[in-house]
Amino acid sequence: MFLSILEDIVVSQAAIKILLVEDNEIVRLAQVLTLQQFPSLDFCDYAADGLTAVRKAQDIKPQVILMDIGLPGIDGIEATARIKAVQPECQIVIITTQTSDSTIFDALAAGADAFCHKDITGEQLVNVIHLVANGAVWLDPRVAERVLRHCLVDSTSVDSTSRFNFGVDQKFVISPLENEALAYMSQGMSLGQSLGSTIEKGQHLLKKEMLAQAQMLRKLFSRMVKRSKSICDC
Repeated sequence: MFLSILEDIVVSQAAIKILLVEDNEIVRLAQVLTLQQFPSLDFCDYAADGLTAVRKAQDIKPQVILMDIGLPGIDGIEATARIKAVQPECQIVIITTQTSDSTIFDALAAGADAFCHKDITGEQLVNVIHLVANGAVWLDPRVAERVLRHCLVDSTSVDSTSRFNFGVDQKFVISPLENEALAYMSQGMSLGQSLGSTIEKGQHLLKKEMLAQAQMLRKLFSRMVKRSKSICDC
């Protein structure tokens, strides 16, 4: 199901340029071998620390960055924020074993386009890369479920100036549409899959709806957390 929908979403294009950011050599090698199996992906280079990732992102200008969080120097969240500050068009996929609430919300607030556990399969990772390269956002279902735990659906209004605060029992108010998008992901569905019922409407409309959902979720993530530490320009 996922692959058939993805084929309808993805327009024919050159191979997607990938920068891999991972400090563990064994994990990095496994990821490189996975990426090299797919002709639709172009593995350009890797970085083993956060500052090198920021520099190589500017030099290489990849379409998608696969970003670990636990990195020497600045971590993957800080690297994501710095890259997004100057290259907002670069899509960043977080791949990590760190899945605390604060880590998830900080990564989304920094501008991450996807959040994956490191137990993701190679095929699933390639699908996520294609989705974010086409403008979508994606959350591991377990991550989406954790986000939903902090949310309260209000059908009347959403205060766009409200912020999410950890340690407070208050729920973060979201709209029914935002709740629906998060719920699809928590059930193990990607944005592409959630729009499967509209596939007969044609590729253009499918992608338009997918991007509208992605834009809505990005706005939600930006409301949810205001990072406590300042982000330095690079």
